[in-house]
Amino acid sequence: MVTSVVTLGNITDLNVTGKNPGAFAADLGIANEYIVTGLLIRLGFDVGVVQLTRTPFDLWVYAYVKPQGDRVSLRAQIKTVSMGGSVKFGAGTRSGADREYKSDVKEYKYTTEHNDMIIGIDRTTFDLYLIPTFFTERWGKSKSIGTMSILRNNWDILLNWNAEFLSKLGIKLDLDFHQDSLLDYMNDF
Repeated sequence: MVTSVVTLGNITDLNVTGKNPGAFAADLGIANEYIVTGLLIRLGFDVGVVQLTRTPFDLWVYAYVKPQGDRVSLRAQIKTVSMGGSVKFGAGTRSGADREYKSDVKEYKYTTEHNDMIIGIDRTTFDLYLIPTFFTERWGKSKSIGTMSILRNNWDILLNWNAEFLSKLGIKLDLDFHQDSLLDYMNDF
């Protein structure tokens, strides 16, 4: 009698097929867009996947000005947290299978003209870092998740998308901005 052994994996296993690392990196980004979408839907948020290429956002997310209050539509860009533990705030460079592709698009950093939020997803824990793009305009091209722990799985950001809440959050992150500039941005909603 032959007994087979079933080996169960972990939900966080990566590339068990041994796909080329460059090709896999591109696939991981796509997979993480769907994972983030599913997690936000599980939390009760309305989410729409953007089916257009070359856009500076991957999802539409309906957030709230205050809990149970008016809803606002946010453009969200999904970024996989790097192996070194940071989230990049830019685009225009190639990675993955087609990283050698040279286009006329130049590298740029996201601003509030591109999207409203960058959502970093940790590849090993599925933690989400909800980063208002307004904040990233005061940072460099990337930031360590260790310095953004207050943004990890902080659903209050999506439940309180208003100048007062975001201003207080910015102060906790030692951001140097005048509340009037945040109010100007928030008035666009």
